[in-house]
Amino acid sequence: MDHPVFSNQYLTCILDDSIPVLKHRWQCSPPLGEFKKGLLAILKEYKQYKIDYPNLKWLADTELLGELSEEDEKWLTSEWDHLLFDEAGVKVHAVILGPDFFADYPMEKFKSSSERKFQELGAQLEVFLDEKGAYDWLRSR
Repeated sequence: MDHPVFSNQYLTCILDDSIPVLKHRWQCSPPLGEFKKGLLAILKEYKQYKIDYPNLKWLADTELLGELSEEDEKWLTSEWDHLLFDEAGVKVHAVILGPDFFADYPMEKFKSSSERKFQELGAQLEVFLDEKGAYDWLRSR
């Protein structure tokens, strides 16, 4: 069952306690700084919900995210994986990609640059074209 966590003009965050998964959907391409701010807000919620849901998963819907700034891309690949996997302890992470290759490139780069680290931490990350595929995979984890 979906429980709204927070929403703003750039993104919506929802807890689906049936899996459980904390999912977020970008509504549009955020201005400089809002991407990082949004992810950090979700991360804070994830840490709180993980207390009650120790097997909590992460789902990022980036279909409408658009292209990231160079600064946000750098932060995503240099710092985000540490925050997400080391500090928060995310073990299962699904990403829904959109049709725009250039917008999806940072997510693919994040995945490929962190795969060895994911394995060391016992974490799993996969990309999908739609929510159904992502949910099927999340349920099997």
